[in-house]
Amino acid sequence: MPTHPFRFIHASDFHLERPLMGVAEVPDHLRELFLEAPYTAARQVFDAALAEEVDFVLLGGGIAVPSDTGPRGPLMLAQQFARLAAAGIGVYWAGSPIDPPEAWPAVVKLPDNVHFFPCGQVENLLVQRDGVPLARLVGTSCDPQRPWRPEDFPPSATVPQVAPVIDIGAGPTAESPTATAGLPNSAANASGLFTIALAHGEAEPAALQSRGVNYWALGGRHDRSTPAGGPAVIHYCGSSQGRRPDESGVHGCTLVQVDSQHQVRTSLIPTDAARWISQRATIDEATTRELLETQLRERLNSLLEAMPATPLLVSWTISGRGPLLAPLRRGKLANDLLQSLRADYGHRSPPAWSVSLELELSDTLPPEWYGQETIRGEFLRAIRQLQMNPGEPLDFDRYLSEPHRAGTLAAAVAVHSPHARDAVLREAASLGADLLSGEEPET
Repeated sequence: MPTHPFRFIHASDFHLERPLMGVAEVPDHLRELFLEAPYTAARQVFDAALAEEVDFVLLGGGIAVPSDTGPRGPLMLAQQFARLAAAGIGVYWAGSPIDPPEAWPAVVKLPDNVHFFPCGQVENLLVQRDGVPLARLVGTSCDPQRPWRPEDFPPSATVPQVAPVIDIGAGPTAESPTATAGLPNSAANASGLFTIALAHGEAEPAALQSRGVNYWALGGRHDRSTPAGGPAVIHYCGSSQGRRPDESGVHGCTLVQVDSQHQVRTSLIPTDAARWISQRATIDEATTRELLETQLRERLNSLLEAMPATPLLVSWTISGRGPLLAPLRRGKLANDLLQSLRADYGHRSPPAWSVSLELELSDTLPPEWYGQETIRGEFLRAIRQLQMNPGEPLDFDRYLSEPHRAGTLAAAVAVHSPHARDAVLREAASLGADLLSGEEPET
């Protein structure tokens, strides 16, 4: 059934309470960038909504923890919502466990254009513009005691045709849109409307495909993804700002355009205030320090040319073989290269700051070491066993005293992601091999 075309922004996981993290040191000139990046990225989402003149904005949870941001978080969001209200743009918010509706502070009034879906139940809305139905919107906020399930969303054919109406046709001079009971005559039959489901969390794509929903607007993944496998578009828009080195690449929000035949086109709108970049460089027997540094500088020049307006936070991984391995792993060459790159690229506007330079373990430790009947071989086999069993926890707490287990040191040794676990094991293998090898030459 042909309907009116419309467009909306799908965004999630602002995490205003989390600054950039995961680096050993933050230089003085980048501290403000690290602290302000979540707020800058969030504002750019709302800027995009206004610039694209969308009909509404969907927020898939993970927006902010008010108790952690203090007044600044809710006040900033309320200010941005008011900007959208002045343009007649509605906001629909499905909270996550960290930002359920009841967590919003009562002292900060949400503008009338913001609709917060309830916890633990799926609510059905009809969104229209100037009295003309645009889409059916079903959503829920997370109940911490019971995650939502695909079967909580009734198939579109069984949804009652009478639902609250959200009219986003009010112009910038009119009052903000509000929800009213029942449907006007022009919207009495909502069958055939484009259906959008909004929630925070993950589910099996096959189960989502069976609900008769055209577009699943989901939050909870920090990397943007669209699982394939059916007529429905299942989309995780990702976070507006990457927080750590393992959240590399472009982050932003998704512009969704739906035509009169329900064809969907999605496009990424970058909003990140700083961008984590992972780069690999390869060395061999002929690679000198000068050649390696030239290779790194050429890569940085290419990155700056491709992304001239965005501060870059670059993590380097070196792989390969050759005489540079020993000074990179045991000497000060890695640090010297970092300092040289930071001096020449890290203070530009915008900067390209080299965060780290590490060797890939599989290329730096001779395979035969793992088979030797030595203390070093036994140690490396134990590390490899942990690497081959990613579900086995790294229990560092048992090495801490009781007071430390309850303090900040416990948080410092916690491993929160597969990327961090792999990095810890690689570093442990490299350090252990150094300490257990003495002064024997590299082979």
